[in-house]
Amino acid sequence: MKRSSRFAFRLARLGGRRAGVRASREEGAALVEFGLGLLFILAPIVVGIIDGGITFYDYSTLANAVAVGARTLAINRMASNPCTLEEAALKAAAVNLNTSQITIVESFPTPTSGATPTCANLQNAGDYATVSATYPCNLYFPTHGINLCSMAQGNIKNGSTVITTCPSPYAYCISATTTVRIE
Repeated sequence: MKRSSRFAFRLARLGGRRAGVRASREEGAALVEFGLGLLFILAPIVVGIIDGGITFYDYSTLANAVAVGARTLAINRMASNPCTLEEAALKAAAVNLNTSQITIVESFPTPTSGATPTCANLQNAGDYATVSATYPCNLYFPTHGINLCSMAQGNIKNGSTVITTCPSPYAYCISATTTVRIE
């Protein structure tokens, strides 16, 4: 018997080539499976990051617009209708938001006469006014069944004013509120 056939060197050498072909195919299949698994894990994460960024951008834009509107209300208290000026300034500052979907609510102090608080009651310096705005939002995670937007549809009471948190067609909203002292 030859030495090479005794230890099966020749068969091992031929089988090694065949095993190498099989191994490379298995490695390719494993790479494809890993890529698909990674796609199904990373794609929802990336989409969630993008949606969260858009929602936070909308919130920061809305908060800035409410601050601009409240500042306009505080400065123009002696105008004929300061609320109209405030709403116009708020909508002008809400860049890249659909202004028809913004719900604006002003809340004013109750006058000493007991009348209904209105924008006309802002004649006294030192009074406070609250400006609130809501904007529709959808940051819904179907696998968990939760929506991370801050407000659900409904009504809340702010002093004597009832505020509708989200208008009827929208289920969830983001909200920004600012209280100013009239100067």
